[in-house]
Amino acid sequence: MKRIIFQTTIFILITGVSFLLILCQADGRSDAFYLKFTTKKQTNLIIGTSRAAQGLQPDLFDEILKKEQPFFNYAFTLAQSPFGSVYLNSIQKKLDTTKTNGTFIVTVDPWTICSETENPNDSTNFREASLALANTTNVNIKPNLGYLYHNFGGKYHQILFPVNSKMYLHEDGWLEMNLRRDTATINKRTLKKMKEYRFNVLPKYKFSPLRLQYLLKTIQYLNNYGEVFLVRIPVSEKMMEIENELILDLDSKIKEAILLSKKYLDLTKENSSFTYTDGNHLYKESGAVVSKKIANWIKNK
Repeated sequence: MKRIIFQTTIFILITGVSFLLILCQADGRSDAFYLKFTTKKQTNLIIGTSRAAQGLQPDLFDEILKKEQPFFNYAFTLAQSPFGSVYLNSIQKKLDTTKTNGTFIVTVDPWTICSETENPNDSTNFREASLALANTTNVNIKPNLGYLYHNFGGKYHQILFPVNSKMYLHEDGWLEMNLRRDTATINKRTLKKMKEYRFNVLPKYKFSPLRLQYLLKTIQYLNNYGEVFLVRIPVSEKMMEIENELILDLDSKIKEAILLSKKYLDLTKENSSFTYTDGNHLYKESGAVVSKKIANWIKNK
């Protein structure tokens, strides 16, 4: 009996250690968010949804602005990180509050201040309330077992065998996408994305005064630790048409946020100057151009 108990104990220990070693292998190919929750607290943050996550490249901001501390991309997706209490709480956990010389790039668009709930201010049913930012209590630990437990859904084999070879999350939080660039594929992706937004997303979304208030709260909070630069990232003209149906005059709607910020840059005036993977996200080459443009704009403030 003692032998059986001993062997069982050894087996459990070996299995547990092996499982932990597998979890420690999680990296930038495991999923689109994990590494954002495994780094130390940060001083200079990029805030927003997937447009910022894929488009804004921290190393280019570092190169141009030459801050003491590097930039970190803490942007996620429209589902995960619209403005609200969940995102603000996570930002507060990620920010190094011992520094007061930070630079914060807060990206905004109509979707980030809208909700798909029947009551647009019903925060208990906001889309992000049960997702990664809400269920990850520690955003600065590696390995982040809490994140893996709550968000991998038991699919831990994806750590060793990633399912999306086109995606790579860098240590600085930038989500690099390597997608086919032939015209036919781009047109197909764009058509699919525009149909999704026009027929499935747009009809559900309504302006949320509460989300707008959280945009203001986010800027006010970050102002305590540095300077906030508000930016609207460019999109395709077709996406712009859809956004204008949601909120026609965004600048007017976010006027108070603009006043709270150091400066505001609306790059949708240059939509046609850039290329997009699907009409909604910048190709990484255009993302590099946009990143440099924003960085130089900040530098010359």
